[in-house]
Amino acid sequence: MWVHDLRDADASCGGKAVGLATLIRAGLPVPPGFVLDDGAFRAVAGTISVDDPGEIGHTLAAVAERIATAPIPGALEAEVQERIRELGSVVVVRSSATIEDGAAGAAAGVFSSRTGVAVADVWQAIRAVWTSALTPLAVAYARHRGEAARLGAIGVIVQEYVAGTPVVVYTRPPGRPESPELLVQRADHVSRFSRDDLPREIESQSALLLAIRAEAALGAEGGADVELVQLRKQSGFEVAIETVVVQARPIVHPTPRALSPAPPAIFAALADGRTWTWDIAHNPDPLSPAQQGLVERVERAGIAPWSLRVVAGYLYSASRGEPPPETTDLEPRAAALEARLEQTLKHDDTLSLAEAIERYLAFYAIWARELSPLISAARAVLPAALRRAGHEHADQLAASLAGPRASAVEATLLAAARGELDEADVALELGCLSPAWDVAVPTFGERPGLLPDAIARARLALARTELAPKVQQFAAALEKTFAREVALARCAADLAERDDTLFARAQRLVRRALLARAAELRLADDDIFWISLDDALAGIDPIDARRRASGARAAAARACQWQMPPVVGGEGGSAEAAANPTILVGVGTGPRVAGRVVRFASLASAIAVGTGDVIVTRAVTPALAVLVAGCAALVSETGGLLDHGAALARELGVPCVVGCRDAWSTLVDGMLVTVDGDAGTVTTTSTGP
Repeated sequence: MWVHDLRDADASCGGKAVGLATLIRAGLPVPPGFVLDDGAFRAVAGTISVDDPGEIGHTLAAVAERIATAPIPGALEAEVQERIRELGSVVVVRSSATIEDGAAGAAAGVFSSRTGVAVADVWQAIRAVWTSALTPLAVAYARHRGEAARLGAIGVIVQEYVAGTPVVVYTRPPGRPESPELLVQRADHVSRFSRDDLPREIESQSALLLAIRAEAALGAEGGADVELVQLRKQSGFEVAIETVVVQARPIVHPTPRALSPAPPAIFAALADGRTWTWDIAHNPDPLSPAQQGLVERVERAGIAPWSLRVVAGYLYSASRGEPPPETTDLEPRAAALEARLEQTLKHDDTLSLAEAIERYLAFYAIWARELSPLISAARAVLPAALRRAGHEHADQLAASLAGPRASAVEATLLAAARGELDEADVALELGCLSPAWDVAVPTFGERPGLLPDAIARARLALARTELAPKVQQFAAALEKTFAREVALARCAADLAERDDTLFARAQRLVRRALLARAAELRLADDDIFWISLDDALAGIDPIDARRRASGARAAAARACQWQMPPVVGGEGGSAEAAANPTILVGVGTGPRVAGRVVRFASLASAIAVGTGDVIVTRAVTPALAVLVAGCAALVSETGGLLDHGAALARELGVPCVVGCRDAWSTLVDGMLVTVDGDAGTVTTTSTGP
């Protein structure tokens, strides 16, 4: 009833199974197998109700528990056991969700699959595939596609395991459906061929011919993404290549997003003769009106060593020219400052909005005037000493010598992955964080299920070889020579992580007060964050609040389409995207990897990612470790080797390129790119039209 031969798979079996059935009927070599349709999932998982967004995390956790513990219906278990005997002692168990491998989207890396599964472990693997349909990543992807109603509609493919070399063929370059070029990916190497001139080399020719046949069978006019396995068999002087198709799907081509220059008139507020810098490294997106209100109050109070202005929602700052502090006695001074900041954050869930804002300003005065400048000054000491000593790659050396940071988000996730912390400990430490420094963005503590999923993906990082900078062999000798500077750098690096957590708690303090105020005013959804703080404090009619919030959201959406200049009033001028360069350059660490681009359009909308994804973002905040653990590579337009992005990647064993100008503006979702961390390059194998 719930089990089908693979060649007979229908829509209830999911997109991947339907694609394989199409190939089988076209005569292509596909490993034999069968598929469980989505009815089998429902028989074990029960009903899933996602009507209340606030309860979805708890609902999915309960369903996952049922999947893990519920007995398998007897008839289903008996039929699977009978069919599996025909497939050998080792099988492959693959996801086949109804939103996978279709013309509207591939859902690559969203759902789980298991290879090399012993027959005795098949049901454990099937349960794991079912559970992958309930992760925050799967939920976010389904909502992004507008198919949340199909959440949990997942089939499971069980096939004979073929031990061989995996190969991926793109019969058209992603982003260029009209191109005759074919791309072949083996491990991290990508080769290009023309349809009119196939290679004579037998492995590549066999893979390309079979991929072109799969493209035709699927009717994928824009090209197909075909995964194959190849076995090389030799008998005497005779060599034969056996190639089978294990997955094929239409390529969903990315749509380039062109940014237009920001209107010059909006920069009038910055025309005072000073140099204003866009705070893109921390706030690359337009701020909500609530966050803008906090910025304006900080500026009016004059409590920071910098001036702040908000232009079309974007935050700009200008230095007041104050000298950096001395870095002597860093640890005791920092401990005293942290104690003072902790005092301002007490009882953060019982404050009125006015009290929360007052506390926030008291916190900000200590943080901005004393702690933040102290950290910046201390972190600059080691690279400066290395440069004075004539060492090349001073930042790379300093990053290597600073070492891991015990207080980092990624360190917490890895500790949990090793079993040193439980989920409650992780939630306590990381629950205050949000992917963006904006009170409008929910914290991880408000998104149940996200942190357990991050811990699961962090386990993938434990198996990776630790990435070391290319100058690692000199680290031991340098540490002796620069012992004082290294100790200072390590202390400052870890202090910077604790500093971020403290700031996140200050943001949460105001967010909680705003949510409580919204309940008092009976405002709908998150409108409280999209009206001014003055309106929130004074009180506002819900209908008027809805109108103003709608207008503010529309203004932010328009601003997201503008290319903002990184500097106003000084050298640098307007930032313009490069004209589809083949190679983008920054600085980084790690080996070469290839993968598909997942572009974070904004930090607030960032979702958890898959193992084959190359994450491209304008900036990396500490909290992004929760979302990017387990990805293939990390690319950021901003940052350096001493900043969060590079440090996060090193901890997670992920290649990275940071300070990669134009990456976010040029690369688009679905592009196939090669990231070479040690060379600091991102090479596009396909570009937009």
